[in-house]
Amino acid sequence: MPQPNILLVEDNPTLGYALSEYLSLQDFTVDWVDDGHKAEDIFRVKAFDLCILDVMLPKQDGFSLAKKLKQSVPWMPILFLTAKGMKVDKLKGFQLGADDYLVKPIDEEELVARIQAVLRRAQSSLPPEVS
Repeated sequence: MPQPNILLVEDNPTLGYALSEYLSLQDFTVDWVDDGHKAEDIFRVKAFDLCILDVMLPKQDGFSLAKKLKQSVPWMPILFLTAKGMKVDKLKGFQLGADDYLVKPIDEEELVARIQAVLRRAQSSLPPEVS
């Protein structure tokens, strides 16, 4: 099975770099961008298996980005990874179609386990012409 392609949208350079490197070591292909507009641009030209989105991003917040991504590719798995841990934020994320919502700081091993779980669920629910 080919390495899953992940779009990581995180504006904190330290965390973005660390997550990108860690996920790459775990056999994921990672494209890391630091704002919502860059994420939209790369999403239009490259296929991804999963998107990991921060909520508080420059130029376009993660909630708006998730809505656009889901409009473009309704079955795209989305995992929010954010400091916004209030119930109202979590509910909004799930209402926008998130498959998981994690509050920072997050243990990297738990993140990988959740990514793998989301990818398994997504693969089993893809439309027949896509899988």
